[in-house]
Amino acid sequence: MKPVSSFVGIDIGGSSIKVLELKKEKDRAGLETYGELKTAGYFKHGGGLGGGVLRYLDSEIAEAVTDVLKESNVGTAAANFSIPATSAFITLFDLPRLKLEDIQSAIPFEAKKYIPVSLSEVSIDWEIIDEKDQERVRVLLVAVPNDVINKFKRVAELSHLDIQALEVDSFSLARSLVGRDKAVTMIINIGAPSTTMVIVDGVLRLSHNIDSGSAEITRVLAQGLSITPERADAFKRNVGLSNKPEEKEIADIITPIIDSIFQEALRAMATYTRSHNKKIERIILAGGGANLYGLVDYTAQTFGVETVKANPFSRVVYPAFMQPILKDIGPAFSVAAGLALRAISSR
Repeated sequence: MKPVSSFVGIDIGGSSIKVLELKKEKDRAGLETYGELKTAGYFKHGGGLGGGVLRYLDSEIAEAVTDVLKESNVGTAAANFSIPATSAFITLFDLPRLKLEDIQSAIPFEAKKYIPVSLSEVSIDWEIIDEKDQERVRVLLVAVPNDVINKFKRVAELSHLDIQALEVDSFSLARSLVGRDKAVTMIINIGAPSTTMVIVDGVLRLSHNIDSGSAEITRVLAQGLSITPERADAFKRNVGLSNKPEEKEIADIITPIIDSIFQEALRAMATYTRSHNKKIERIILAGGGANLYGLVDYTAQTFGVETVKANPFSRVVYPAFMQPILKDIGPAFSVAAGLALRAISSR
């Protein structure tokens, strides 16, 4: 069997699907193609698994995936799909320093304390994080409902794709935006329906989700100013958190939503600091919401921490002329890039 050299990361989000294909070139990842498709015209019939995109019919999701792959000229069937962090359980806990086989036996019993459903209903994965403690080891545990996994498998089959991996998007973000960097980093991924906060210091330490994102800003702006959602989206990008007096009305509508998201981020930071006695050193803003005008400066002022927009292409080889467009789309493609990098980069 010929080895696979190209992989596509598929990020099915609340308002669009992002795909990104990378090809392995020696020890680097080369950009083959990318694309985005708005899902409003595809996702119509709910009633499936919980909330978010998973509530839509398999056939609707597969049709959208097939179309964006075709429009983007993706040339591989080897696909990695993201699982929304809102559909997973991620936790860290300590165990006594035992033999590996004893730890393996202990994990299912310990997992029952943290997973709010029967273990028969989920698939679990775990990793030992050895922090050189003589007495204890730390375990990173991830559990995903079997119904969610089976749904993605059905979508892949309908889309004629070969699933290489399913990965919770928190880990994809960490791979594309932090890699092996040991600096304590918080990623704030502002998607359309929700925001995910991830703290990484060489390994993933915390993943926290809230049901507030850029779609809420659009909705409140459109309602408050009696404008269309399309015009509201333009205001987000071009006016946003502007401090100009003539644009104060728009900023005043947006700011409370951002502040509520940041209150959750501050709580997550405090939880990490209490547990590890370390402070956040930098913040990376990801997701489509990261392109809100003025957000980088507002974040830096709020937290007093170096803040940058996500650049998931820093480990990817691409033509120089593409740099401006990749810089612009980077935050929104952070998950898709991390998925595609999974099979190519060890970082």
